Amino acid sequence: MIFGQIDPAIALAQQTDLFDQTTNYITGSYVTAVANQYALGTNEVNFRVMYGNCTYTSGSITGFETVYATNVVLSGDDIATWGEDDSVILDAIAAEQGTEVIAIVSGSVNGMFF
Repeated sequence: MIFGQIDPAIALAQQTDLFDQTTNYITGSYVTAVANQYALGTNEVNFRVMYGNCTYTSGSITGFETVYATNVVLSGDDIATWGEDDSVILDAIAAEQGTEVIAIVSGSVNGMFF
């Protein structure tokens, strides 16, 4: 599985209750995506996109904590150049969402739910 380090990172505002004037932010510096029911030769693909943070153990990615998840549909040129390089998809998703992939990392994450 590949993950894209993004800049800017995602930031979600949170309050403990409606009357709390203090806003805290949860951030996520990485993005990953999975194609939902991808049919070969299709003209558009729906991706489940997860933003969050990678957990590293001895320099290797061993976990991913999702901060925010959404669906993104890509079509046309975005999927026409996909091929075997999945980083093309992460770049296209990031561009559509208003961020940029600045590095690609890979890892094996067990028990990741989409």
